[in-house]
Amino acid sequence: MSDNPIVPFSDIQSGGLDLNLVTDQAQKMIHVLRQMGIKEATFESGVYFSHDQNDGSNTLAADGVLVEQRTHTTSVTFRHEGSTEQEAISELNALGVTQKAQGSFASGKSQPWVSLQHAKNEDQDG
Repeated sequence: MSDNPIVPFSDIQSGGLDLNLVTDQAQKMIHVLRQMGIKEATFESGVYFSHDQNDGSNTLAADGVLVEQRTHTTSVTFRHEGSTEQEAISELNALGVTQKAQGSFASGKSQPWVSLQHAKNEDQDG
């Protein structure tokens, strides 16, 4: 680890997003959480973490930022300025991101809120 202190993931601002900072802080948080043996956690701040024991991947989500760390790659997803939470979680849903992670991505909303949003979209579509 570097000499930089770990910044809480929820403190990283998505406006003017610094991808290097996001990636660095997410990797540090994932490392600490995995060393603690945590496989899933939701923080009071709305940040969500999960570890998939089957494939070894880790997901860390906060307001407008999602980091997915796999064995050989790390992906950072962020909500575009001007896009709504509903538009963004709809895309994440199509990619197979869990509703818990989608909820944290959407300003710390709950999984039931996400499920309701998807149901509303289905009703409108058809």
